[in-house]
Amino acid sequence: TYDFPVLLKPVPNLGQKRLFDADPTIADEIIALAKDMVQREGIRALSSGCGFFGNFQAVVAEALDIPVALSTLVMVPWISTLIKSSQKIGVLTANAAALNENLFSNCRITDTSKLVVKDLRHEPEFSCILEYRGVFDNDKVKQEVVEKAVEIINENEDIGAILLECSNMPPYAYAIQSETQLPVFDFITLIKFLHTSVTQAPYCGWI
Repeated sequence: TYDFPVLLKPVPNLGQKRLFDADPTIADEIIALAKDMVQREGIRALSSGCGFFGNFQAVVAEALDIPVALSTLVMVPWISTLIKSSQKIGVLTANAAALNENLFSNCRITDTSKLVVKDLRHEPEFSCILEYRGVFDNDKVKQEVVEKAVEIINENEDIGAILLECSNMPPYAYAIQSETQLPVFDFITLIKFLHTSVTQAPYCGWI
């Protein structure tokens, strides 16, 4: 996915239920792991493998001396400035029930009226991922995700961009954009943005 080094490490004893329930003790575990990665591995920025880590965005960012972006939802304020003030952002999520005020607040989202959310939690094929049911049909998952994006547009004429909350959705970003012709933002967008900000190169060109 990336043309630069990415270090992946699991948060100890972290299961899906604890994450969706936003267990506050998770923050301490993230901070301890991240500080070790900074010291031992020299990481320059921190992201996550699920948008619901955003529940801990504020406290983790405060505790570390590197840029932190634990959820694609942190891009919402920025995306809002890129589109018309009358437009909304379509959000595709794995679990709409876990999108709450705490998560939005930690990601600096103050106006949720600009968000149109569609949930894939109960889709026949996508739910395989969340329920650990083994194999799934990738083409069917892609179809489900694209159809949800189209639903957002069909039900709301004022959509200016699509945001993929779930880190399982970036493989379908191209298909979503091809179908909707809208800007699509995901974890890859976010992590590339982080990487660029901490690895600037000497300028070479005309001044």
